[in-house]
Amino acid sequence: MQLDIIISVLGSVGGLEAIKWGIQAWVNRKNNRRIDDAHADQEEFNVLKDQIKFLQEDNMAKEQRFAEQTERLRKTQDDLFSSREELAKTNLELALKRCERKKCADRQPQNGY
Repeated sequence: MQLDIIISVLGSVGGLEAIKWGIQAWVNRKNNRRIDDAHADQEEFNVLKDQIKFLQEDNMAKEQRFAEQTERLRKTQDDLFSSREELAKTNLELALKRCERKKCADRQPQNGY
């Protein structure tokens, strides 16, 4: 009999708390929904912030690679242009010194051609 009384008292106290919690949840449902929306928005913002950070780092790496490739290209072009200038000078010098007649005595230097 005492056990029944103790169980009913505990049940009524627990039941009362459950009713209080239910009423409080129902009264604050708009506020709770707004808090949940704010948490969801903050999580989405953090994801977007991380994505922007990743994309900025990736963009900086691509810009650095582009600058390095541009530098290599310009160096290669400079080498090519200097080689072409040397070739043109050599061809001009050869054209000026080439004698078309075979075994020309006037050719300088003599090479027997």
